[in-house]
Amino acid sequence: MTTETLTAPLLDKTKYGPWAVVAGASEGTGAEFAREIARSGINLLLIARRQGPLDALAEELRRDHGVEARTLSVDLNAEDAARRIIEAASDIEVGFYVANAGAGQGGTTFLDTPMQTVRDLIARNILVTIAACQHFGRAMQARGRGGIVLMGSGAGLGGQPGVAVYSGVKGFVLNLAESLWSELRGAGIDVIGIAAPVMDTPMLRATHGAIEFPGMFAAGDVVRNTLRRLTDGPCYVYSLEGTEAESERQTKVRRDRVLAVEAFSKSFFKGD
Repeated sequence: MTTETLTAPLLDKTKYGPWAVVAGASEGTGAEFAREIARSGINLLLIARRQGPLDALAEELRRDHGVEARTLSVDLNAEDAARRIIEAASDIEVGFYVANAGAGQGGTTFLDTPMQTVRDLIARNILVTIAACQHFGRAMQARGRGGIVLMGSGAGLGGQPGVAVYSGVKGFVLNLAESLWSELRGAGIDVIGIAAPVMDTPMLRATHGAIEFPGMFAAGDVVRNTLRRLTDGPCYVYSLEGTEAESERQTKVRRDRVLAVEAFSKSFFKGD
């Protein structure tokens, strides 16, 4: 699908600024998030493992959008990754957090998956995401404003052979986003989780070469759709069928379920 023409900025910097943090920002979807956020006049802390691409993106954002841009080179699989992210943002007011890192390569059965691969997937998709959402979410709650984006995958909608652990952690990401949306929307914090489609990114090309996938999306289009839907929450599902109507239907089913469970929980725990 072709990238659409840019229009007005998609974020209100008075609600989501003055700073945003993007984890997994060096290329692809993360870099597109950074560009859209900067276009809204919000400063950025860019996080990824490779320093070179981070520096190039930061310079682009300063030049094209006049924002401040910092970088932090950190391996999100490392035990101290969350601590380093929090320390790097200790002197800035973060009103927007994007958890974008977490891609995994498929084609390996569960029994053949090395435990180090499992640990890495859990670390960057679950442990770092939880720590960052708790830290930045508490500050947003105190201010009564903010936004959180958790980028998941269609693999998280159900079991998928060849990527069993990746499917599991991405299911966690989507469920976490829906839970946070329910808990935080009354506090002025917008949360959305994305069951993302196959996207044309440098990582995909490095893994699969020039192969074309049916219904493949441009990363920028997915990012802009995410930001437009941010105030709706709690998720957006890109259906396997690839039609907008089916995506909307599946998104509504999940939203209705969250609202139903929320109402039940309030009634069930009413006397506690």
